[in-house]
Amino acid sequence: MSDEQYERGKALADKVLGRDGQKRHADITRISPMHGRAILEYCYGQVWSQPLIEIKTKLFILIAVCASQGEYDAVARQVRGALNHGATEKEIIEAITTCAPYIGYPRTNSSLRAAQAVFDAWKDKPEWHSV
Repeated sequence: MSDEQYERGKALADKVLGRDGQKRHADITRISPMHGRAILEYCYGQVWSQPLIEIKTKLFILIAVCASQGEYDAVARQVRGALNHGATEKEIIEAITTCAPYIGYPRTNSSLRAAQAVFDAWKDKPEWHSV
């Protein structure tokens, strides 16, 4: 991996997850510097930087993946990223409800609640907004 990928990944992660994401990443990096670097270099600097699918669409995919795994904190994090990339609340809700036949109503319901909590707090949480 390269410093160029790292810097590209850091810039993209900051746009997706804001200052809260920077703090969360710093916490992981303190535990494992290698893992923290890999997240920015590989996940954001290589995978997320692929040009064919726009970031907003990638975030809808991740919302669905996190919902399917019952990772509701991660659903909320990806919802924040989607809002940072121009997604509307209605689009996010539709992305989640589209999952219902495949992941079940309990996971869909919990994911909708996680999304609604983000919507409700969005204007009061500038640390969630793009950096």
